[in-house]
Amino acid sequence: MYIDKVKKSNGTVSLSRIGNSLDNREIEYWFGIIKTELLNDLDYSEITFDELNLKIKEYVDWYNKERIQSNLEWKTLQQTAMML
Repeated sequence: MYIDKVKKSNGTVSLSRIGNSLDNREIEYWFGIIKTELLNDLDYSEITFDELNLKIKEYVDWYNKERIQSNLEWKTLQQTAMML
């Protein structure tokens, strides 16, 4: 059912090669972070799709502009990008 909807929308189910989990390791890592820091604590029975969409957009904005990271020498992604 899901795959049919994706195909009808001209979407792609997966871009990685079969059996090669390293193809998507960066996005899988990021999905793990967003699940841990945002999504696991939400009560999905009390939130609309639009509210969830807004929360994710706000999280991404915060993640890029305010969340410092040790692997970036305690800078944000935005600060690091501006130095390039």
